[in-house]
Amino acid sequence: MPRGLHRLLRVGNATQRHVALINSRLYSASASAVAQQSDHSGFDSGKDDPKLWVKSPYPDVPRIVGVEMHEVLYSRISKWPNSPAFECGVTGKKLTFGDLYRHSRSLGAALIQAGYKPGDTVGIVLPNMPEFSVLMLGCWSAGLIISCINPAYTGDEIKRQLKSSNANCVITIEHFLDSVRSAKAENPGLRDIIVIGDDGTPEGCHSYNEMIKCDASGVEFSSGSKNGRNTMEDIALLPYSSGTTGPPKGVMLTHSNIVTNIHQFVAHGVGVTHNFDETGSQERLIGLLPFFHSYGSGAFLMSGVYQGSHTMSLPKFDPKTFLDAIRKHKPTCLQLVTPLISLIVNSDEYTKHEFAHMHSVVGAAAPIGKVLIERMLNKIEKYAFFGEGYGMTELSPLSHFLNPSTRNTKAGSCGRCVPSTWSKVIDIKTGETLGPNCRGELLVKGPQVMKGYYNNEEATRNTVDVDGWLHTGDIAYYDEEGFFYIVDRLKELIKYKGLQVAPSELEDVLRKHDKIQDVAVIGIPCVESGEVPRAYIVKKDKSLTDEEVHNYLKPIVASFKRLRGGIEFRETIPKAPSGKILRRELVEEYRKQNPE
Repeated sequence: MPRGLHRLLRVGNATQRHVALINSRLYSASASAVAQQSDHSGFDSGKDDPKLWVKSPYPDVPRIVGVEMHEVLYSRISKWPNSPAFECGVTGKKLTFGDLYRHSRSLGAALIQAGYKPGDTVGIVLPNMPEFSVLMLGCWSAGLIISCINPAYTGDEIKRQLKSSNANCVITIEHFLDSVRSAKAENPGLRDIIVIGDDGTPEGCHSYNEMIKCDASGVEFSSGSKNGRNTMEDIALLPYSSGTTGPPKGVMLTHSNIVTNIHQFVAHGVGVTHNFDETGSQERLIGLLPFFHSYGSGAFLMSGVYQGSHTMSLPKFDPKTFLDAIRKHKPTCLQLVTPLISLIVNSDEYTKHEFAHMHSVVGAAAPIGKVLIERMLNKIEKYAFFGEGYGMTELSPLSHFLNPSTRNTKAGSCGRCVPSTWSKVIDIKTGETLGPNCRGELLVKGPQVMKGYYNNEEATRNTVDVDGWLHTGDIAYYDEEGFFYIVDRLKELIKYKGLQVAPSELEDVLRKHDKIQDVAVIGIPCVESGEVPRAYIVKKDKSLTDEEVHNYLKPIVASFKRLRGGIEFRETIPKAPSGKILRRELVEEYRKQNPE
């Protein structure tokens, strides 16, 4: 075995001992302890009944403190240095877990030597590619915060997130370089651009390929137990989410949030995927879900790496490439969103042969529906398990999951609370805690609840109440066995193929058009995409046309934010006395005009 890998194993074993030490010092604020200690001062005791809170049926897991994400993942990947970790489904490029370890430590060392300090922020503008995992581990090893940006964003949208997150550095590929350079020119705090590629280093940029050759020996990397680091407070990830409403906001996820959430998923057989070292067989995954998104990063870059999975990454969706990847890679578990499930059940190209090697299919990011799930189960001839999960970026991201023990008898449910998690359903008008089979807003409490929104205390207060309950903005109910079902959306957020579209953001853009007087945007159902944005516009100039509005939006917003649900011109927009747009009235109006 090469000397470097011997050292890797020694470091990994040391980190494992460190994790074991941390686990022995259990943080007292597990979800159950929080519930017991809370005085519930934010609730009317006549409305909030703790007897109606729904606790996870699984034994608690400790809230893990004193150890950072890269330390935990390094302790795991040290077990499989020669096994494949990531493989590009287009180029065939592969990284072993040993590559992942060495390259990420070299990158971290290069960043430290370049003067980056713990708490600095790195923006990542990339499609899915094997190097993504190296970047995350490397940045964490240097104590840096990572803010992943949707590569489908326009230049203005990329610029906005880099500015909002106070990014000091950007890592990208040459395809997005013009947008990133434009952002750097207007943001003096943005020091460096690092480019991944084999075609030379663009002027004014740094080479990723050179940085991963940096000698990491003797470099002091970030550690949760050193240098005053506080894993309950120090931010690891700063993804952007619209939450229940409004434009995207930076979600502060700490090392403790993310590490604990991984353990909530893998503990007690909650999830469907298996640890490589325990089963002896390596899970094979298709990494099509965007890595910048909480679902994709959680499934592949975090839990996937933790469990030793072999992920084939796909940089974008292409029907043929996706099907070819399934046939070549033979995934043991397939993580999907509603549009992909719809594609599979409606295509004759997907047969029992494509699913013969799978033990599970997982769906999340948006409600799937019992009918579509049953059609999927018929397609795979029901010998595989279909598991649906629930979560949101603000939950690191998982709070509920449907366990294989149900044997497909709970189709349509997103499952029960993961360990150390409480949920309750409240009446949307009175705030009263509701019992089984009553519909209301879903609230979640647990160690995975975010620290808050970055530089936005008001939005944080509006989402996480004084007792630590996160208001999800989703309408749900639970049955007598504690299985939850998501049935509607209280929040105004539109989910297009699992991607977030904030109505208020689109409205702000449209109001800048000199022929538009007023506007409201809602989401309407779409079989292929889940939901699509639809605009109701009051004209300032009668010459305004649909085509003119569509052409105006094209260069300004990402393609998934376009008005695929159509445009309706009207005389007024329904509003409350406060001036707030009454979007639910427009939703109800649309439903009456377009009954299913």
